[in-house]
Amino acid sequence: MSVPAPRAPIPAAAWWLGAVSFVNDSASEMVLPLLPSLLAGTVGAPAEVLGAIEGTATAVASILKLVGGRLADRTGRHGALVIGGYSVSNILRPLMALASSPGAILALRIGDRVGKGLRTAPRDALLAAATPPESRAAAYSIHRGLDHAGTIVGALIAAYGVRALGLTASGVFGWSAIPGVVVIVLSVFAVRATERGLRAPLPAGTAPAPFIPAPSEPLPRRYFGLLAIMSLARLGLASELFLLLFAGRFVPLWGVPGLWALLHLVKSATSFVAAPLGSRLGARAMVVLGWSAHAAVFAGFALTAVRWNAVFAASAAADVGSAATRSAAAGPAAIAAIVGLFLAWGLYAGLSEGAEKSLVAARAPATSHGTAFGVFHMVTGLVALPASLAFGFLWEQIAPAAAFGFGAVCAALAVGLLVLLG
Repeated sequence: MSVPAPRAPIPAAAWWLGAVSFVNDSASEMVLPLLPSLLAGTVGAPAEVLGAIEGTATAVASILKLVGGRLADRTGRHGALVIGGYSVSNILRPLMALASSPGAILALRIGDRVGKGLRTAPRDALLAAATPPESRAAAYSIHRGLDHAGTIVGALIAAYGVRALGLTASGVFGWSAIPGVVVIVLSVFAVRATERGLRAPLPAGTAPAPFIPAPSEPLPRRYFGLLAIMSLARLGLASELFLLLFAGRFVPLWGVPGLWALLHLVKSATSFVAAPLGSRLGARAMVVLGWSAHAAVFAGFALTAVRWNAVFAASAAADVGSAATRSAAAGPAAIAAIVGLFLAWGLYAGLSEGAEKSLVAARAPATSHGTAFGVFHMVTGLVALPASLAFGFLWEQIAPAAAFGFGAVCAALAVGLLVLLG
């Protein structure tokens, strides 16, 4: 009878870097939900400006993730890029409280995303170097779990500040400077702690520490094959705003923020559960589980939309009736199904996000991890644009069921390709 191999421990770096992400997301999610209010109320900008600002900021961040990864591999200064990226974001973000024009907000929002772009790939590469390959799926899951937990805390802080303290959107932006300072200080300690662990004597055959420059190797074909499959899965993803739009047809307005917080609670809890599972089953199996959850949940949304097509058609005709009216017409069973599917969506992120990064690290040479993560983040970020455009087109021109069905098919095809070719 064989004795199971002891489970490799999750390194302290996962907790250190996860703690930085937790506090940083608390600071950013304090302000992000209030950005539309700041633009419309304080600055007086139309809705189109919000789309232009977020679209531009997202594109900048996606491209700079590759730049940050390449800089890390060429200079070996992974830690400096991580600290600098967090510092840029948390210095500029609170200054939006003083902005009085859309141009000022655009400049500060782009600066915030510049910080994110520069730090993301070096941080992921730093964590990969500090983690044994068999523990990477677990380490990235822990990191993502803390990240999602920070989103919950930040949203709740913002809600408390507005409702209980009477703060305006500008006031909340200003107060976000406090956790921002904590992020900067904590990132210094986290990077130093991680790099101290990497300075320990390395076993034979172990890749060099990321802060020691080494000639980078070209990314192999199997890495790009994996990236193509991941892009197919991402093509079937919709912005989560569409999920909120779907649920909001039957859930009263006050319930929508509550659903958002619960969704991220599911994401966080699943990420922590995925940590030991990832060590046991392996990264590819976890990605298959996560993408299968994506396909199943979107198929469930499509079937629910078909089932209640008459209610959707009535509400879409002239946006008549309140959510309460449509909720009564659909019945409690439909509401339970919609809420259940919305929360089940959190399983996709919790199961697959950390494991995907583990697969990226496994398919790339250790000396090119920064570049590999940069390309991964850039490509998957840019695919989000055609994915959202396709989803919105199918939603408006055919039916919500068609949009969700398209997403389910893309995810299912990606699962099949990963199993057969991965």
